Amino acid sequence: MFKSLWRTLQEECSGAAAYQTIADISRFHRIQASPGFRQAAEYVHEHLAKAGVQAEVLNYPANTDTAFWGARSFQEWEAHTGALHLIEPQDQARKLADYREVPLSLIPRSVAFDGEAEVVAVDKGEKPSEYEGLDVAGKVVLTRGNVGRVYDLAVLRRDAVGILFDGMAEIEPVRPAWALPDVIQYTSFWWRDGERKCFGFALSPREGERLRRLIQKRQEDGKGPVRVRAHVDARLYDGTLEVVSATIPGESNEEVVLVGHLCHPQPSCNDNASGAAAVLEVARALQSLIAAGTLPRPRRTLRFLWVPEMTGTYAFLAAHESHIPRMVAGLNLDMVGQDQAQCGSSFLLERPPDALPSFAADLLARLREMLFPEVKTHTQLGGYPLFRHALIPFSGGSDHYIFSDPSVAVPMPMLIQWPDRYYHTTADTLDKVDPAMLDRVCVLAATYVYWLAQAGETEAHWLASEMSARFRQRVIQTVQSALTDAGEEEGGPDRDTMGHRLDYQVDRHRGALASLTRLAP
Repeated sequence: MFKSLWRTLQEECSGAAAYQTIADISRFHRIQASPGFRQAAEYVHEHLAKAGVQAEVLNYPANTDTAFWGARSFQEWEAHTGALHLIEPQDQARKLADYREVPLSLIPRSVAFDGEAEVVAVDKGEKPSEYEGLDVAGKVVLTRGNVGRVYDLAVLRRDAVGILFDGMAEIEPVRPAWALPDVIQYTSFWWRDGERKCFGFALSPREGERLRRLIQKRQEDGKGPVRVRAHVDARLYDGTLEVVSATIPGESNEEVVLVGHLCHPQPSCNDNASGAAAVLEVARALQSLIAAGTLPRPRRTLRFLWVPEMTGTYAFLAAHESHIPRMVAGLNLDMVGQDQAQCGSSFLLERPPDALPSFAADLLARLREMLFPEVKTHTQLGGYPLFRHALIPFSGGSDHYIFSDPSVAVPMPMLIQWPDRYYHTTADTLDKVDPAMLDRVCVLAATYVYWLAQAGETEAHWLASEMSARFRQRVIQTVQSALTDAGEEEGGPDRDTMGHRLDYQVDRHRGALASLTRLAP
């Protein structure tokens, strides 16, 4: 049922080409609602046009008066320069940050500033008790904590003029404390309408620690404060945010959706230039094969979306509510290109939530298994993968959670690699990307969306059988785990609890089977 399609897509999809696309996209500073994001969107649109794919760049208001369903929009942001210099003590004077060199060093949505200020250090600065006896008015606060919380406590309530952030989130076990001392972590301001705004810079943990020690030493020696000069040329204004939408028309107006978010600061290669590039390669490959007659035009339309994460999905769906009932299922590609050896990641298939039972996850799981026998055993009997992988329950955190919400009801699994040692840092660079992994993802995603776009009664009956077989395996695993727990010194679930668990699984499986009517009424 899949082998011929799989082989055809393996020959057409190119992880190496997707890798080059990541190199191109990562040049843009892709902050949501910014000129850099617009340039990336125009790049995607241009390459879709070259591939013969019908595409358009949709524009939505970026201002404080607009909401997409319950999600508030925000103003567009543009930055030209942002430099931070240590000026006191003079014998330590040096440049601490420069937006032109490292765009991420200027906290996104910083506003214009030009002047000098004293630096006051806190640890995280997330609790009012950290500011007791500390005068931060007119000063810059150095913090490792949540920038939004520090902004509230230090800027709004105590009149600080700016924030320096030198934090680095720990991601165990791949990124313990101080694992990346010379890397800058991504953080951002998200303003509410009418509130006073400020500027901010991000420093590496090592540079931040150096500055903290200097502040402490000056205090201990009874010398003058540490001072910086900041110059920021940036502005917020009513503008637009873009969504790139492309289609390969089918025989009906039903749709199968493939989405990848295009945003994040330069370079952000794995998160998520990798997903955006993979979606582009899948669209190109399928258009090429269909145009050549190698694959027949599908029954259902294939839709491809490149969005600002979350915001763009809300905007597109709110503007196309009439399309939602046509969307049979989808797939979200987020952080799919990692070199696992460097990043410490595993290739994960995240199921949609149980609140929306469907066929989507079992189909994708079955297709994913076609990636596994990439190396034969010594006896040539069977094979195994050379990459880490897992099937995991729903956890959200990306665009699929909006589609899969029962109020929208478009079942959408996600492919992602996690954890990632370099997540949301300046070290998320092209050398951390693996073309071979991109190749796997492109073939898998292309097979999934095209198979769904073609599926009819025969395919639905097969998928029902596949789903039921996997359901029985899950039930057996649930019961066996309970028996094992019951054998421990302190008991596992009792009979009633076990019965409720199984009743729940049966109910969800029935709902998933019922969803097959979307493929074959």
